Amino acid sequence: MGWFNRLVRETVVIHTTDGGSLRGVLMEVHRDCLILAHAMYLAGDQQTPVDGEAIVPRERVSWLQRLGGAQ
Repeated sequence: MGWFNRLVRETVVIHTTDGGSLRGVLMEVHRDCLILAHAMYLAGDQQTPVDGEAIVPRERVSWLQRLGGAQ
């Protein structure tokens, strides 16, 4: 889980292996999934709110982007 844990409570974009993307606050990191709160599904110029929490299986994560923060 390593560096994922350092991003808890940060706003991130998760880019998935099927080409989709989700933006939200990374709330929990588990061995098999990541959990986002206040998530939005991103498709081109459209953003669709996700009701409740978004649970993304780790095997579906292509890459993760940390938004708007200084180190």
